[in-house]
Amino acid sequence: MIQNPYAHFLDLLEKPARYIGGEHFVQVKNWERAICKVALCFPDTYEIGMSHLGMKVLYQEINQYADLLAERCFAPWIDMETHLREKKLPLVTLENFKPLKDFDIVGFSLQYEMSYTNILNMLDLGGIAVWAKDRQENDPFVIAGGPCATHPEPLAPFMDFIVIGDGEEFFSQITRLVGQMRLEKKPRQEILVKLSSIKGIYVPALYDTEIDEMSGLEVVTGPKAEYLGISQYPVERYFIESLKNYPFPTKSPIPHMTAIFDRFSVELSRGCTEGCRFCQAGMIYRPVRERSPRDVIDMVMEGIKEGGFDEASLTCLSTADYSAVTPLVVELLDRLSKDNSTLGISSLRAYGLDKKVFDKLAEVKNTSLTFAPEAGTQRMREVINKNVSEEDMMQTAEDIFSRGWQKMKLYFMIGLPIETDEDVIGIMDTER
Repeated sequence: MIQNPYAHFLDLLEKPARYIGGEHFVQVKNWERAICKVALCFPDTYEIGMSHLGMKVLYQEINQYADLLAERCFAPWIDMETHLREKKLPLVTLENFKPLKDFDIVGFSLQYEMSYTNILNMLDLGGIAVWAKDRQENDPFVIAGGPCATHPEPLAPFMDFIVIGDGEEFFSQITRLVGQMRLEKKPRQEILVKLSSIKGIYVPALYDTEIDEMSGLEVVTGPKAEYLGISQYPVERYFIESLKNYPFPTKSPIPHMTAIFDRFSVELSRGCTEGCRFCQAGMIYRPVRERSPRDVIDMVMEGIKEGGFDEASLTCLSTADYSAVTPLVVELLDRLSKDNSTLGISSLRAYGLDKKVFDKLAEVKNTSLTFAPEAGTQRMREVINKNVSEEDMMQTAEDIFSRGWQKMKLYFMIGLPIETDEDVIGIMDTER
């Protein structure tokens, strides 16, 4: 058995289950046989990161190949960080308990800007130079991906390269390329130059920047002179044309402790047709790509069975826009009810769902449904292109409460451009 380097003080931690590994469906592969080793790092705590669907996808994508290896690492809580620094122990992964500095690639998921400082802290705890310019020839390549990778400049000085777009199809290709070139003893710089020619990869060190006169901000102006014609410019987002060839994982590691989302989730579709002006995700995940209803049903039923969950969830930017949402939800609820399981549906508009869906959801006694009007006045909703009227919300409320629901959750935002006090007060008026 592999010895956990934290075993002698786990009992002193607030939540030791965050650091023990060994979960059901975990993949502990032979370290020596892998030509490239990847640490998939989530810059937040275990229970948050274990709910992240993107990490599950990449974990499966890399580990399906015998010669590649992916392991997980999460940001330690304050009590663990204190012990690591006092005892001079490195931050390690949960599979082979290897320090981050021992990997070929250390990749971070950029989900929200408030986690950026956690990335620097994890690098430091993992024994890796924080600044990209300070890394030596055999140090890991520190990379990032995820929704915030579409505007990467705040983290550019700390990253060797950044992956922009969907990762399923080409992340394993990137991993194998890095591993093969390292086996061939290629210089670090040569590997980075090669990567910079691949669609969806941005290598900050190969590009010039200057201060924009109008905004006063530092902007990228193009590849350095010696890389013209080699490094792509502008860097294009990589996206997969169909989700059909990338089934959602049904055997991901099951958390030892209750995760933030303690259910089996399936990505129903990617992209959105709505075009809300405040929504980053609606822009960066275009075009819309849907999974087939039959594939979704098969994945949900297998995931529920394999993971022992009593709830499944369909996730996407706008569930009501899925072309087969009504027959899909009706069949899923029928099948899940036979196993005493239920279905959660996220990201609903305040209109557009067939009444058959409400009827079927009411049969399984869901405690609440969640909708997102986003703004409290019609004026503000029109500004942000949120196509929801007061009449839509009232009709939806009628459809819900008349079927026995006790709660209707509404999502709103404050701080939108050109917002007035009346728009904020309108949120309270809407909830009345």
